[in-house]
Amino acid sequence: MHLFFYGTLLDGSDNAMAREVHRLVNRLGAATVRGKLFAVPDPQGWFPALIAGEGAVHGGLYEATSALSPAQLARLDAYEEYDPRNPAGSLYLRAAMQVTDAKGAAVMAEIYLYNQPLPPGSCAIPSGDFRQWIAASGEVPFAGRPADNPKAT
Repeated sequence: MHLFFYGTLLDGSDNAMAREVHRLVNRLGAATVRGKLFAVPDPQGWFPALIAGEGAVHGGLYEATSALSPAQLARLDAYEEYDPRNPAGSLYLRAAMQVTDAKGAAVMAEIYLYNQPLPPGSCAIPSGDFRQWIAASGEVPFAGRPADNPKAT
């Protein structure tokens, strides 16, 4: 299974879920997917919302190792507030989409697509690069909910 991350789950992100997931995947390199990217405000920091469509969203392509169990994938889904039993009520949906790797090859990967109306205060990220937007804006990226990060209180 391939995974495409474009925000708080990219390698090097400072949150418990990113650290956990990167013990279970191998980074294959930079990649892009068709879509528009938005920054969504949250009391725990900003997070990205990918909406499929025109444009390019930049992120990383990863390959799951045999250590990524169904239970761990379910934890990742929970972090993204995706409930396969209630797609309509989920904040994100996990879907297979075509990703273009750094060499221009097409690869199918699992991606979390934003699934709700964008909340007030959300902003478009025309560059399609969440990390670049965080660096330029000086905003703080989402660090996870206390349940996701036992050290957070």
